[in-house]
Amino acid sequence: MTPTQTQIVQSEYQDVLQGLQALTNQHEKTYRLKVGELILQRFFGGSAALFSSNDPTKTAKFKDFLDVHAGDIAEMDLPEQTLRRCVRVKICHESLPPAARDQLKWSALLAISAISEVNLRARVAMAAVGENWPLGKVREVVAQAHSGRVWDTDPQTPGLQLPEPKPEPAPQPGRLVTRTEKWTEEVSAWHQEFDRIDAGKLNKAQVARVRTAVATLRGQLDALEKKLGSQLAPSS
Repeated sequence: MTPTQTQIVQSEYQDVLQGLQALTNQHEKTYRLKVGELILQRFFGGSAALFSSNDPTKTAKFKDFLDVHAGDIAEMDLPEQTLRRCVRVKICHESLPPAARDQLKWSALLAISAISEVNLRARVAMAAVGENWPLGKVREVVAQAHSGRVWDTDPQTPGLQLPEPKPEPAPQPGRLVTRTEKWTEEVSAWHQEFDRIDAGKLNKAQVARVRTAVATLRGQLDALEKKLGSQLAPSS
């Protein structure tokens, strides 16, 4: 590359850098989507296929930009992995129905962007919005999709067919009894903690909260004692 060509390319890189700097005050989701859009457009011609290509020559210019402005990018906390995530989520965001696109938060979009199949990605996004899934549920379904355990029985209707949750194994009796004994010791220590404080330091709201918790605990213990009594009662 001649000096003149180098100057032109570095001038172009400076323009990209300034674009990134101008976005740093945006809201997280808006900011990261715009970062992804900027990188996608300037280095990959807006092509998702080009961005996803395994051909190293397709990303040479992007890599060169990262090398030229390594210090500036580090100051903006935008390492290569983060920039790639921004591009990936931008591509995902554009492929989703407007309702899901607008309502999903960045973290959910990032999780869903890992689903490569466009229709399934959209269906998962719509289910996440329609059923108000927490982030943990989104990540769980994405993992299930990767293992081929999520599918559409009827793409024309809402919802997905998800695997049945695995039943939790029954606790081991001996271990449960030991845990109960240890918990009793913890309750005793907790009681002693209350003896060590000045009761006057508790306001009315705090007293009400403790009394509510104690009443709930008492009810649970009474129910447990009744259940144990019926189990141990001699059979007729």
